[in-house]
Amino acid sequence: MSKLTLFGINLLLLAGLTAIAPAPTTAKTTIAQKSPKAALPSSPVKKRKLLEKLLQEGQRLMDTGKLPAAIAKYQQAAKISPKNARIYSTMGYIQALQKNYSAAVVSYRRAIAVAPNHADFHYALGYCLGQLRDNAGAAAAYRRTIELDRNNLNAYLGLGVISFRLRDYDGAAEAYQQVLNRDSNNAYANELMGLLLLEQGEYDAAGAALQKAVTQAPNNPKLLQALAKVWIAQGNTPAALMTFRQIAQLEPQDARVYLQIGDLLKQQNDLNGALAAYRQALSIKPNLPVAQKAIREILMTLPASNRGTEPQL
Repeated sequence: MSKLTLFGINLLLLAGLTAIAPAPTTAKTTIAQKSPKAALPSSPVKKRKLLEKLLQEGQRLMDTGKLPAAIAKYQQAAKISPKNARIYSTMGYIQALQKNYSAAVVSYRRAIAVAPNHADFHYALGYCLGQLRDNAGAAAAYRRTIELDRNNLNAYLGLGVISFRLRDYDGAAEAYQQVLNRDSNNAYANELMGLLLLEQGEYDAAGAALQKAVTQAPNNPKLLQALAKVWIAQGNTPAALMTFRQIAQLEPQDARVYLQIGDLLKQQNDLNGALAAYRQALSIKPNLPVAQKAIREILMTLPASNRGTEPQL
């Protein structure tokens, strides 16, 4: 019986950072006054009008996808209203959209310096630090978010992801459980809890969590891959085969899926079915060595009359 060529489920990649990105914040807040600079209008009324114009232009540019130009407008606005935390947070949001997480961290920290008790700013900072793999900083930011807002489920999820990265499985489980205590049908929390349990080899509990997540997100191939891994670990080949066939319907151009189907059919001694699956993998990715080798091995055992039989996968 051949060993299954399980294609890896990168749990760290799958769990991180699929934490939820910070939402945009509007920059329409109270305008703080500051002594005028040479390039700025001296009149408070003119300053206010200029600020309103800059914020409107920045919003319009952001809405139309002209992000660098939008940043420039918000930077000008910040010079007029340097105590306006929302301007900095909006800049951080745009920079995060650009994947310029280092700049976003600077902007969110400026927002926090002005408004230190704003939970959303701390959450956004944690997200950006997580993207930069500053795990300690991200964890601290998520914990501060939770201190300020005990019902911020995204902060618990983010903290769980970071804890998972750090191999703090107890901490990750506690964070995910906090979400499930508040929302037992949270698909993402069930997914992450299932992946955590799978990593720890707790297959029964992992299967239960992943099955619940699949019912909420039935067309998520990564979830189905994780569930299939549970079935294989439990020796439930029919369930694993059924799950990989679901994945094949969702991702028909993924040659790895057909390799898995071929391996499972070979385990069941369905050599013709396995042969068809391996050939399907080769049709997607020619010169795939694993599939070529598997086909050669099967052809050595099949009568010549059966070698062209390819039942439906």
